[in-house]
Parts: sequence; structure tokens; C-alpha cells
Amino acid sequence: MTIERCDLPISHLPLGGILWAAMIVVVIDAAGCAAPAMLAPMAMQAGEMAGVAALNAAGGNAHLDNTVDPAEKEESCDQLQLGVSGTIEFQMADNSPAAWRELQLGGSADAPKWQAVADERSDAAGWRPLANLHMMRFAPPLQQVLKDGKRNYLAYAPAEPRTSIEQEQLVALIADFGGGVGTFQWNERAYQYSLVNRLPCFPGPVVVVGQTRG
Repeated sequence: MTIERCDLPISHLPLGGILWAAMIVVVIDAAGCAAPAMLAPMAMQAGEMAGVAALNAAGGNAHLDNTVDPAEKEESCDQLQLGVSGTIEFQMADNSPAAWRELQLGGSADAPKWQAVADERSDAAGWRPLANLHMMRFAPPLQQVLKDGKRNYLAYAPAEPRTSIEQEQLVALIADFGGGVGTFQWNERAYQYSLVNRLPCFPGPVVVVGQTRG
């Protein structure tokens, strides 16, 4: 099935910017404590994806398992192409500094793949130093759920969508990343986030060279 994917520049999403500079972290700090989990909006928009989300939450991307119904898998992966949630990969290890990189869906509509964006502010694989994580207002705290030596993929979407694109991002978060682990605040808005150990639906990430964003 061919899907017309809605590709958004990562710079339009908040978390990549949050991870960049102490100045932005100060803005987050001034916004106040993280809000409670927005369970009602998420539940209202889960709809027919609820069964897939339950499998994901129970098995850490269970939709990659062969036991998942192929029609359900295709439906959830189609949804991901319609509006991919913001996605960040974290690298946590005892013997090296913590790092992060932005991920996006690229490739063709018929053969999508996850891509890591490398530019002059990252290394050749797109990794950038992770600073000020302890200052960010995540609930629960992000540093408590990131696992050393494991793959950590964080997806996020607005908890209360204001546009059709944000609506698709939240549905994709629920269907393909297992729903919400917690929330964070940005510009007086609450965002749902989820952590998984495998990227859903498509291969990757492969590294692509991107333009530097200001």
C-alpha cells in the first residue's frame, strides 16, 4: 500500500532544540514543573489502534513480532508514515559520554527507512553530546528510564493536538511506540513521550548528511 507521507523538518519539533543549549533549558525551567500524564486525550485518540498499542507496551515493540496480525501491523506502519512522532536516539554507556541524535523517516514512500541526520554540529554518525539532561522537566525523570548499553529510542507528540498533523503524530506514538511513558513541558504545552528499544516498522537508522539548522 502506498502512503503519502507527511515529512516535517525535525527543527519544527521541540525535543531536538531542548537538547541543544543551556539557554533553552532555562526557558524550560521557567515554565514550571512537568504536568501530569495526559491520559484522557491519549485514550480518546487511540481508537482502533488500542490493541496494537497494548502489544507494543507489553513487548517493547511487539508489532515487530511475527505473532502480530499482519493487517494490524500494516495499519500501524501506514499510520506512522502519515505523521511520524518526533524521534530521538540516546546512547548511554559507562565508558563514553552520553550522546543523542535526531531520527526521521526518509527514503521513498514505497521503501521508507529510518535516518539519522549528521551535520557539522555532530559526528559522522549524527551523534551529539548530551548535556543538561538533569535539568529537563521530564515526568518521570528521563535519566531514570534510559538504560546503559541498550538502545534507547524516545518518541514524543503533543498530548493535546491542535492540528491534524499533531493528531497523526499522537496516534503514531500510541500505535507504534506503545503509548506514553511520561510527559514533558515545552512552551506551556504538554508532550507525551515513550521509550522503546527497537524502531518500529522500517529498517535503519542509516546516516544521511543534513543541513545545519540554526
